[in-house]
Amino acid sequence: MRNDIYAIYKGKEYEAGISEESNVIVLRSKDPNDVSKGFSLYKGTIYFKYVHRSELEEIYSITTYAEYEGIKFQAIKEDGDKILLSGVIGDYRVFESLGMKIVDKGVYEKWVDKSDVTRIYEEKEPL
Repeated sequence: MRNDIYAIYKGKEYEAGISEESNVIVLRSKDPNDVSKGFSLYKGTIYFKYVHRSELEEIYSITTYAEYEGIKFQAIKEDGDKILLSGVIGDYRVFESLGMKIVDKGVYEKWVDKSDVTRIYEEKEPL
């Protein structure tokens, strides 16, 4: 499930973060070959590089959604044949009637079988 910010840099998509200075973007990669593009290894686990927004071909957020019982939910993660759905905007009584549990103020979640989900899709929004 992709629910994060992404950027296209030199023709390749990376997970990204926007620093406090909105012109500076941090790119994250698991590909050791990205060292040749100026990435540095951080704590032996991930490669990163700071770039200016103007160096990017594109920057956007991607959110994964799933339709369950005719309602659009954010799809948070999957584990085998299960998918974790999250409901924030909507009638809490509907969420409770679907067996969702409150996990934070106004946030309901539930693991469901993928076979019970009508559709899983991503929405992309330019930043």
